[in-house]
Amino acid sequence: MLLAIRDRTRGWIAYLIVALLVIPFALFGLYNYVGGGGPQIVATVNGEEITRAQLDQAYQQRQAELRRMLGERFDPSLFDTGQLRRQTLQQLIDRQVLVDYAQTNGLRASDTDVARSVRSQSIFQVDGRFSIDRYRTILEQNGLTPEAYEAQLRRDLSITLLQRAVETSAFTTDRALDRLLELQGQRRELAWATVPAADYRDDVEVTEAALQTWYDEHADRFRVPEQVQLRYLRLSPEPIAEDITVSAADVEARYEERSASTRNASAREVRHILASVPPEADDAEVQSALEEIEAARERIREGEAFAAVAESVSDDPGSAAQGGSLGTIERGDVDAAFADAAWALTPGELSEPVRTPFGWHLIEVTDAPAPEMPPLDQVRDQIREEIALERAERRVFELANEVDTLAFENPANLEPAAEAAGIEVEETGWVSASGTEEGIASEAPVLQTAFSEDMLESRENSGLLELSDGGYAVIRVMDYRPARTEPFETVRDDVEAAYVREQARASARAAAQSIADAVQSGESLEAAAAGVPAAALNPAQWSERNARALPAGVRETGFRLPSGDDQGPRVGVATLPEGFAAVVVQSVEPGDPASVDAERRAELRRTLNDLDGQASVSAIVEALRDQAEIRIREDNI
Repeated sequence: MLLAIRDRTRGWIAYLIVALLVIPFALFGLYNYVGGGGPQIVATVNGEEITRAQLDQAYQQRQAELRRMLGERFDPSLFDTGQLRRQTLQQLIDRQVLVDYAQTNGLRASDTDVARSVRSQSIFQVDGRFSIDRYRTILEQNGLTPEAYEAQLRRDLSITLLQRAVETSAFTTDRALDRLLELQGQRRELAWATVPAADYRDDVEVTEAALQTWYDEHADRFRVPEQVQLRYLRLSPEPIAEDITVSAADVEARYEERSASTRNASAREVRHILASVPPEADDAEVQSALEEIEAARERIREGEAFAAVAESVSDDPGSAAQGGSLGTIERGDVDAAFADAAWALTPGELSEPVRTPFGWHLIEVTDAPAPEMPPLDQVRDQIREEIALERAERRVFELANEVDTLAFENPANLEPAAEAAGIEVEETGWVSASGTEEGIASEAPVLQTAFSEDMLESRENSGLLELSDGGYAVIRVMDYRPARTEPFETVRDDVEAAYVREQARASARAAAQSIADAVQSGESLEAAAAGVPAAALNPAQWSERNARALPAGVRETGFRLPSGDDQGPRVGVATLPEGFAAVVVQSVEPGDPASVDAERRAELRRTLNDLDGQASVSAIVEALRDQAEIRIREDNI
């Protein structure tokens, strides 16, 4: 399969592309030679370089993950950009030490593993099946070759093999499992006294000096990252596709084409007999192997069972023991000559001898399930939209060259390019380098270009930027705000609100702690809470560890406290949304491991093994880091 993928990207087109690129690349190399740029290196690990571009890409992916995890709650200002970039760099370093270890110890994913992984990724599939054309297109859009992508994927799979080998070595004993079940099933009787912070707000004394001091100590809370405002134009296939008319004949032709392709690519159950031919074999050896395979074919034609002949003569030990069966395969799983022969057979039909790099084969298809294609009426609209989008993508590509040229010729004006393409110039609000969840400022190439030194200094149109939807954009920085801390005068009201809130919570916490201290000294919770006017006593309640009847802070604190009577009063302070609470553990009942069924025990054991395995992997990474030669270039981060 890998060879098939690569072959599709070669030929005269590849030579033409190389010829067109020789001159600019030669000039680029000369520029670097005489003192120009080159990739910025942010770290080296055992001599392997991690570039600024790799860090930028990983950082953007990390931010995208945070956006997906937090949704509407995602606020870029809550994350320290420098710290997040350093955490991302540490992850890249961890990955590199694992890659080095896997390579040193011969852990390497096979071509079959890589091919299976590529084919299984939904991004490369059309109608649920791997598409070589989509695979090539997506890689080209991301500036990757199949060789580079597959090499990267092989490294990732090798790391996975290493992690899996370590994780599967973990083992949890029955005693450890029983102890965990006792803790998980534990019940506790908890009593608590709440102290609301709001009751202390009126007691907070506010002075300008106090606010200024608090602001000086917490100025980072009011730091705003650097921001830009952009004007831009965007060429996207979707809006253009809405205005494209697709004829019924075109839809029907595409349906028939897809039906034929599906039939040709559908999986088959195949068995074979192999007479192997060594790579260095001479003509006599090749002829001898052919005679062997013809003799086997004659035995089958005379009535001997295929499986019996395969078991007795086939040189493929893996399938011979299974009567020659290769199981269910797809075309990309086998050599092209083998696939052509197998997919030309009807079930039960025996092939002529077939030559591949491995030798001579006899092939028989045992089952060829007819692919299920939905009726045309069910997919008519989908096919029409698909064709319209393809034509729109071609139109976008055609317009992109004109837009790029006009944007270059009019560096301070986007209107000529917009008029030529029939689109509007748009503007953004203030955007930080972390971007937005959607829209033009969610695109990594846009953000990287907008905050580049050249764009910030020149304020001219950018070059053509490729977007994730297959479209293009040209941007221009209209205004720029450097990172800054908002002055006290601007945020004074926010400072006062935060100061009062903090002081009130500090008073409420001190009051809750005084109750806990009194209980620790021997007083009852009732008596201790009576000495705090704001405190509200709650009657004792039995609770399980994950029960929702009690406030989360009370339950979490109550189950973290010691459980033995010999450890003195079991009391602590819990944090609540509205304030704090003094929590007392009055009774404890352990869980009963015998009440847990075998299925639940097995599930829990797997979870513990996974956790232990992950901890083992982390320990290995730390050990490898200690042994590795790691150099971080802070100035380039």
